[in-house]
Amino acid sequence: MVLTAAFLLTGIGMTTKAAASSTDDEITAVNQKIEATQSSIDQAQKSISKLQSQQTKDEEEIHSLTVNINARKKHLAQQARSAQENDAGSIIQFITDSKNFSDVIDRIAAVVTMVKANNQTLAEQKNDKLKVVADKANVDSAADKQKQLNNQLNEQMANLAVQKVELKVKKAKEDAAAKQTAQKALEKAQQAAKTVKTAKDQGTVVKALAKADQAVNQANKATSSTTIVDTSNSNNNSSTSQVQLANKTTSTASSSSSSTAKSASVDTSSVVSAAISLTKMHIPYVYGGASLSGMDCSGLTQYVYSKFGVSLPHNAASQAAMTTRESVSAAQPGDLLFWQNSGGVYHVAIYIGGGQFVHAPHTGAFVSVGSVSGFPPSFAGRLN
Repeated sequence: MVLTAAFLLTGIGMTTKAAASSTDDEITAVNQKIEATQSSIDQAQKSISKLQSQQTKDEEEIHSLTVNINARKKHLAQQARSAQENDAGSIIQFITDSKNFSDVIDRIAAVVTMVKANNQTLAEQKNDKLKVVADKANVDSAADKQKQLNNQLNEQMANLAVQKVELKVKKAKEDAAAKQTAQKALEKAQQAAKTVKTAKDQGTVVKALAKADQAVNQANKATSSTTIVDTSNSNNNSSTSQVQLANKTTSTASSSSSSTAKSASVDTSSVVSAAISLTKMHIPYVYGGASLSGMDCSGLTQYVYSKFGVSLPHNAASQAAMTTRESVSAAQPGDLLFWQNSGGVYHVAIYIGGGQFVHAPHTGAFVSVGSVSGFPPSFAGRLN
């Protein structure tokens, strides 16, 4: 009976790995979508660059043709005026100065040919310009459509980034809950083993073994990998072994508690990613707003941190009161930055590193990235 209890404990004595959770699958799917979207964005950007290059080329060609056409028109106008003149130097004088009738015919033919050639050249240049203008119109239309597609892809990328952050937070909470479940299961199984060792009747032993078996099943249903202390080498007949078992249990509980706290803590890199993603979504400043349809400065910080289980009041001064004040130079990514005047704190933003922050500036503006050097904060605040 003791050996059976020890065997059950061994079943959860090593690292337990359960099947991948649905959250893991969702994160993988989002990562694949992000990769595919980024590829589409890169391709769209290349297309936009090519179209912009063609636009520039068409504009240059249209300008060149316009200059030539204007010059040709001016030349034809001069010829027309010359043909109407009766003084020396006119085309008429050129003809009447002919030496003989044959020379007259030749000179008339020369003038007609010249005028005809000029008119034909002008017509050809006009046709060329019309073709280039039409081509540019098509290119402009294609460029506009490509830019619209690129904007849609960027918006999709921003939404996927937010979705990924939310899934990571969900996964962290699931991992923490699973570790707690596995730890409790270990403690139940260890208690059942102790009961088996001290039991004096078969009924008590059977009940204890049933509890141990139930505890093992609970541990195996944990949705993430959980490290449990290996008790398979315990000497069940030794009082020293009982002390070691108690020490191991305490150590495991402490380790699990520490790991849970770490999993539940806010991942500042994810906070930064979530904040940056909002700058790509054209979210307008709306006083009192705290959603993707519109937000003010404290509404933005409240929205981002709510995704990580942190509840902030919708007020910059109240948020400042919840932080440990730091100098701006000591700010870390994910910290809050505050601006104050004689009336108190009036603005808040999320520091993203590199001397930059994300904020909702003012009415008429969108959520965007700002610079510490361009708009210096009064102080930084680290959430307690």
